[in-house]
Amino acid sequence: MAEGWKITCEGLTVRYKTGESQTTALHKFSGSFVPGKITVVFGPSGSGKTTLLKAVGTLLKPTEGRVGYNGKNPYELPKKELLALRREIGISFQQPVFVSQLTLWENIELVLNSSGKLNDDHRDLAVDLAERLGIEKLLSKKPTEVSGGELRRASIVMALAKDPSVVILDEPTAYLDEESSERVVEILRELREKGKTIVVSTHDPELIRIADVTYRLRYGRVVGSEMGS
Repeated sequence: MAEGWKITCEGLTVRYKTGESQTTALHKFSGSFVPGKITVVFGPSGSGKTTLLKAVGTLLKPTEGRVGYNGKNPYELPKKELLALRREIGISFQQPVFVSQLTLWENIELVLNSSGKLNDDHRDLAVDLAERLGIEKLLSKKPTEVSGGELRRASIVMALAKDPSVVILDEPTAYLDEESSERVVEILRELREKGKTIVVSTHDPELIRIADVTYRLRYGRVVGSEMGS
């Protein structure tokens, strides 16, 4: 079982160019994400949640500031080491990306293969997750043949099937019914018990309720935080 990583952020700032001007999506975020804890980032739309998750997930280099994975800045690593690190990060965004020509199962296998984990153990884990999330009968379908909520659940399976050290989920219960949302919460609790580093953005009060650490964002700034005991 893969153990979690301690992730620290120091003064993360992300600016986007919009024509001749710049927009600050994230302003001097500092905080940490630790193994065995569920950290929830919440706030209104446009508050910088997804930008923060991308920066933490090594997908968006911050304009200023530093990200540390067990003390190492992923944006300063050689390409080979960065790719190895990314294999241990499971990410699911609110707008999931699939290869439309492939079935859901083939998309899952593609992720496992790119992570060097295309084996029976991880296939079995993927099947178990799909069954728990109620999409096991849809795995032979293509992304265009299922609903948004079903695609959302498939994206979560893709993120978790490789048994990552770090789990980053952007609005994981969006578009889901109550039963499916409860199953996602249950899975997150189990991942916490396994010592994973879990980072979640959400509007869902239930996810906020189970968090060990919360950061509330507004206009790209932290306007409130709470650390559990």
